[in-house]
Amino acid sequence: MQRDLSEVIVVGQSQRERLLDTQTKTGSRLGLTARELPAIVDILSSDKLLELGARSSLEALNRAPGVNATLTATSPGVPTMRGFTTVGLLYDGVQVGSPSMMSRTIDSWAFDRIEVLKGPASVMYGEGALGGAINLLPKHPQMAEASAQGIVSYGSYDSARIAGDINVPLGETLAARVVASHSHGDGYVDDAGSEFTGVSLSARYLPHDRLVVDLAFDYNEDAYDVADLGTPLVPLDVARKPSNIVSSADGWVVDRALRDTNYNFGDGIIDSDTQWYRSHLSYQLAEGVEFRNQLSYYHSDRRFINAEMFSYNVDTGLLDRSSGIITHDFDYLIERAAVAADFEVGGMRNRLTVGGEYSDLDFATRRYFVFGDPSLAVALDEPDRGLFPGGFGSGAALPAENQMSDVEIRSVFVEHALNLTSRWLLVSGVRNDWIDLKRSVLSSDSDYQSDYDALSWRVGSVFDILPSTQVFAQYSEAIAPVSNFVRMSLTNSTFELTRGRSVEAGIKSSFWNERAELTLAGYWIEQDDIVTRDPINPTMRVQGGSASSRGLELSLSAALTDSLRVDGNYTVLDARFEELLDAQGLSLKGNTPPRVPETVANLFAFYDVPGTPLTVSAGIRHAGRVFTDEANSIRMDGYTTVDAALSYEFSFGELTLRGRNLGDEFYVEYTDVNSRQFQVAPPRTVEVTLSSSF
Repeated sequence: MQRDLSEVIVVGQSQRERLLDTQTKTGSRLGLTARELPAIVDILSSDKLLELGARSSLEALNRAPGVNATLTATSPGVPTMRGFTTVGLLYDGVQVGSPSMMSRTIDSWAFDRIEVLKGPASVMYGEGALGGAINLLPKHPQMAEASAQGIVSYGSYDSARIAGDINVPLGETLAARVVASHSHGDGYVDDAGSEFTGVSLSARYLPHDRLVVDLAFDYNEDAYDVADLGTPLVPLDVARKPSNIVSSADGWVVDRALRDTNYNFGDGIIDSDTQWYRSHLSYQLAEGVEFRNQLSYYHSDRRFINAEMFSYNVDTGLLDRSSGIITHDFDYLIERAAVAADFEVGGMRNRLTVGGEYSDLDFATRRYFVFGDPSLAVALDEPDRGLFPGGFGSGAALPAENQMSDVEIRSVFVEHALNLTSRWLLVSGVRNDWIDLKRSVLSSDSDYQSDYDALSWRVGSVFDILPSTQVFAQYSEAIAPVSNFVRMSLTNSTFELTRGRSVEAGIKSSFWNERAELTLAGYWIEQDDIVTRDPINPTMRVQGGSASSRGLELSLSAALTDSLRVDGNYTVLDARFEELLDAQGLSLKGNTPPRVPETVANLFAFYDVPGTPLTVSAGIRHAGRVFTDEANSIRMDGYTTVDAALSYEFSFGELTLRGRNLGDEFYVEYTDVNSRQFQVAPPRTVEVTLSSSF
């Protein structure tokens, strides 16, 4: 078994990336390529992210096939995939918790690549990865040669970004890398500027040819001047510029005249800082046998001190606001060890990985809210936003933490790949998680704990119908809690884990003399034992509900000529509740789950003008309509945006002029605080970027 010490993504005609032959770290621990997996793994390399103009993790995810991520300030980048919001969000292969709690904006400059595994991923990452898993893989040192890269940009709303990347080999056994970025902007909503900083320090040490040690430290912080937390629905006769981008059962609308208005307190706070300490070790025990160990520690502090929820009051003509103090204090430790072997039995190649994992997540939070205080109400137009009551947004000491959680997980896992013939591969895996949850809620003077024993497994097969064309099929079972562990209520803690089942099949192919790559997959996923209402007593919450999703995903990358490349993807799905009752006992069967668009499409084209250093590119993104509640009484219309760029290569670097949302499409996205409150998406913007490599 040979270690890949300098991972390289092969480039073909007209610089088209051949990603099917890339070894994926997300879909398996067996060292399989994306072609060998009985599932779809989409890969966005760092070069592709730069080419697409994806500045952040959020923008990157929205360019991945079949992924839709929200832009809310409270939980930016929370994804949906394959009809489900239960998606694993990983950093360097580690999932700390639910994306709704963990997701923050990270500059895409930090990533070597992003890998997106479609479908249930509990065999790899445990609970909560029913729709798939997204792995943000940071850059790491390279032993081959010294290199340096940099980027600087400036654009609309005084947005600026600067980033650098320096890789230095220090002799034959040591290399170090420093990656840093900083960005800021005024924002397109009043007083809603933001600032993001990221630094990554990493080292690779090869004391001898059988041992590789990687060490890394990552730091990220974000802060908003006063975060914009959305635009409310208002009655049609109140709106000055009524729009039809949101439809509600009561006929209320989003007023386009309010798109720039910020309703948060004048001293509202959203900020966070995060530290990752990471180590990887691999040791070759014998020919074809390798020991691997990953130890990581994560710490994050976050503050949310805002007017988070607001709604229009028809009696007063004012906007009623709540006040909320929320803080997060995360400490997370994970140890993962495994032995991987590559051997033959009876002339058949076997790849086997056996391992175990231990993790401990400690979480403490403040949660204090005030609802219905008339003194917090403001006018719709030119609101006098005031300051947070009690001075908590201006430096006053915060009240004590009033909720604590501890989630301890022990896991064992086994993966196996068997080459039945030179053309036929069988892949299987199994994982068991033992989960211990402890919660303390001081406001209700309650302490409780729950234990869970969860089995996940998958089996699939890949067959070469041609050397570069494979068909595949897979069946898998996964698990997910009924709600986020660290915020789980006493009632929810008594429920069993929900179970998911999935069947998918498809084809992967490189064709046209390797000028094109295509993947096509069809799937069905069902989640059972979701929380519903007792049909006899609808006020009582019980398990027994179910949801399903079925769909098709198509992705194509092709070098049509030596100068013209295209990348396109299209996803269509049907997500629905199969069994669900509301609090009145009414059936919601057939309704679409909240936050799930049933169509997502991207098309990008890149044209290198012959005989010149000029590249012209354009991209179209479409996301279908989304409901914000289980009753499907509020619908956000879908949207289509167009981006374009001109890039000119000089001897010292590449200069790019880029326009985003060139049609100035007015659309909104879902917020995570209120089904009747919406985040207005960015208007038309332009940006100039200079990038250089040495």
